[in-house]
Amino acid sequence: MKSISSYLSFAHMNITHTTEQHAENQPHWKTILDIAPFVSITFPAIMCLIFDEDSFEESPFLRFITLLLPFSYSAVQYALLYTNWKSHNKPEPILHTTLYYTLSLLLLAFTIISILSIIPFSLNEWDHAASFFYPIVLPSFTVPPAYLLSSSYFLVPRQIRLTDTVISILISVCSIVNVLLVFKEFNYYPYSAIISSISVLLQLLSEKHCLFKQSPPSTASSRAAVLILTLILAVLVYTFLGYGAIYILDDHFHLLGKMKSILPSEPHQ
Repeated sequence: MKSISSYLSFAHMNITHTTEQHAENQPHWKTILDIAPFVSITFPAIMCLIFDEDSFEESPFLRFITLLLPFSYSAVQYALLYTNWKSHNKPEPILHTTLYYTLSLLLLAFTIISILSIIPFSLNEWDHAASFFYPIVLPSFTVPPAYLLSSSYFLVPRQIRLTDTVISILISVCSIVNVLLVFKEFNYYPYSAIISSISVLLQLLSEKHCLFKQSPPSTASSRAAVLILTLILAVLVYTFLGYGAIYILDDHFHLLGKMKSILPSEPHQ
């Protein structure tokens, strides 16, 4: 009996120690997750400053490491959003059902494109412009929409809520400005990462220190407008990524030509 009592006492102490250790580790994991979007934008930009064009052109592994963090972050966030959205019961009204399946399809598509885009963009050879575009522009396009949807929205069927309208509008506006700057001139590429990093950093500070606590409550129309704007930006970004990935794979492996050779040709009249 004494040995059993000693064993149970030891087991209880071990479980208590494990629980306490888990509770102590939670703040560390939360801190890592909080700074992940900021790091996902700044890390590739820092890699662009450290390594020159020749380094990126000669090393596919270096290109892969540079793009891994932003694409992994967006893939994980969209996968979590998709899982949370699908875990709730399907709504019955036709309008809610349409919204349910549309958003499910979009989140799943964003997840798949984020995962599959890493390899093609790493295989593609980076010239002078690409050595700035891929590590600076792409993360600033992919991270903010994923971060905005995961941090500022409560995505549950029939209960979609925007938690912070002011900073969400700011990030959306910054994303639009970002797109305009990038497609205007090559010299504006560095501003892309700066704008996205600052907007995400403001969101992090607002969550931690309640910078916009005194802002007026958002209306239903403003919440819907910000959500639609964010989804439109995400659709444009991931349509571009999907097209770019397919184009690169076809250029390397001639996939479209092989598909045409496999498909039966129409008989000549």
